[in-house]
Amino acid sequence: MELLRAPIIGLVTVFATWLSSIACAQTETTRQQLGRPTWMSQRPETQLLPPATSTDLRVQPTRLPPPMSLQEWDVTESPPPTTGEPPMDIAALMRPRFSFDAEWEPMVDGVVIGTIGGSVRVPTYPVFGPPPPFITFGYAFTQLESPAALDLPSSMHEFSLGLAWMRRINERWMLRFMLNGSFATDLNNTGDEAWRLRGGGFAMYRPNDRWSFAVGAMATGRSDIPVLPAIGLIWQPSPSLTVNLMMPRPRISWLLVERGNRQHWVYLGAGIDGGDWAYERTSGTGDRLEYREWRAVLGWESMPPKPPGSFMRMGTTINAEVGYVFGREFEFKSATPSISIGDALLLRAGISF
Repeated sequence: MELLRAPIIGLVTVFATWLSSIACAQTETTRQQLGRPTWMSQRPETQLLPPATSTDLRVQPTRLPPPMSLQEWDVTESPPPTTGEPPMDIAALMRPRFSFDAEWEPMVDGVVIGTIGGSVRVPTYPVFGPPPPFITFGYAFTQLESPAALDLPSSMHEFSLGLAWMRRINERWMLRFMLNGSFATDLNNTGDEAWRLRGGGFAMYRPNDRWSFAVGAMATGRSDIPVLPAIGLIWQPSPSLTVNLMMPRPRISWLLVERGNRQHWVYLGAGIDGGDWAYERTSGTGDRLEYREWRAVLGWESMPPKPPGSFMRMGTTINAEVGYVFGREFEFKSATPSISIGDALLLRAGISF
């Protein structure tokens, strides 16, 4: 666990010093290289909008579905023109995006949990116009330190391949679909229990600049929580405040400061998280482990402003969180009784570019 703890804590400390300095330079370089799509130059300038109304298309393999309110896909802007077939900046649309994150929950009741993961999101050709469908490749390594009497795995791996697509119907309605397959295992039990298939979709209705409503569902591929509702609303009373009540992870975001090419946000969030893996017990029999917890977090996020009219952000996004996790429980596919552990601190940091 010491080998995993060092890079996790290092991510949290290094982000605040080194990454902030290179983010501004990379953002400006990206804008100069990619330029501005033609259909964006045809739109009047509008006020920049907060990140909490956007939708991230990453789909974690065995983790519960990601928040409906991350950085890049902004559903509050009106769509680009759909008539006249204006030319697109293909270079900007086809640029892959990389994400890395790490989190750590210190020892409570003899259990320590740490995770390091990464993903690359690759756009496909925008046959139907922007935004294009995205293919996401992901990997996450989870290390679990626990007493031998609990008979839990010490290390788990998650490999995933996902497809996601967001499509506007008109200026008020938007649809989002996703499908994900994953292989989650301790590498000893690689049977059918290690494979997962999940997916879902939702529709979002935006009657005006302040309100958005969404309804849908997501199949998680888990036995404890087979389906999660994707339902809720987003209220944006001002460009510096967004109240996102999208289940299963609501969030409130405030814009602290905007300096040059960077916006700095702080947010309060909550929700459910966890994972599941196939593993082999010390007796040699296969089993399936499901872990579930509830979270309350305080976070900071630094990102470049989204160009008016664009459906995604360019440049580097950095975030860090401190939180409180509770309701932590391990469940098993076998007849083994579930295991509950005490509440713990959460540290998390991430970067995407």
